Amino acid sequence: MKRKQRIRLTALCAVLAALGVVLLSLGSIIESLDLSAAMLASLLITVAVIEGGGYWPWLTYAVVALISLLLLPNKFAAVAFILSGYYPIVKEKLERIRSRTVVWIIKLASFNISLVLLLVIVRFLFTSIDISILPDNNAVLNHILTFALGNVIFLLYDLLLTRVVSLYIIKLRNKIRF
Repeated sequence: MKRKQRIRLTALCAVLAALGVVLLSLGSIIESLDLSAAMLASLLITVAVIEGGGYWPWLTYAVVALISLLLLPNKFAAVAFILSGYYPIVKEKLERIRSRTVVWIIKLASFNISLVLLLVIVRFLFTSIDISILPDNNAVLNHILTFALGNVIFLLYDLLLTRVVSLYIIKLRNKIRF
C-alpha cells in the first residue's frame, strides 16, 4: 500500500472514529437513544470495511470503543457498541460463505451471544438501567420478549446494513472518492 493511500485511510478512519464517538456521546447523554446510537456508530464501521478492509475497520472499531469507554459519562452506549460494533466487519467475512443457512446460523448465534453478554453486564454493572419490556416482574417472559424482539431488530439491522452498503457503493462512493 502506498504511503499516500495509508495517510488517506488513516484520516478517514480517524474521522469515522470521531463521528462514532460523537454518536455514542449523544446516546450517552440522551439515554433513550443509547442502543440506536450504538447501531448508527457501527454503520460507520461499514465505510472502513469498504474503503480500507483488512485491519482498518478493526482499528476504527477499537478506537471508538476505547475512547467512548474512557470519555462517556454513561457507559451503556459504549458497552452496547463494544458488543455490536464489530458486526459490519464480521458480516463482510460471513457473506463470502456460500451456504446461506450456515451464514444465518452464525449471524444469529453471534447476535444472541452479544445480547446475553449485554444483559449480564446490564444486570451486574448498570443497576440503574431497567431493560424490562413488561412492567411486572415476570423475568422469564421479559427475557423471551427481549430475545424475540432483539432478533427481529437484528434481522432488520442486517437488512439495513446490506442496503446501506449498496447505497454507499452505487451512489456515494464515486462522489466522495476516498
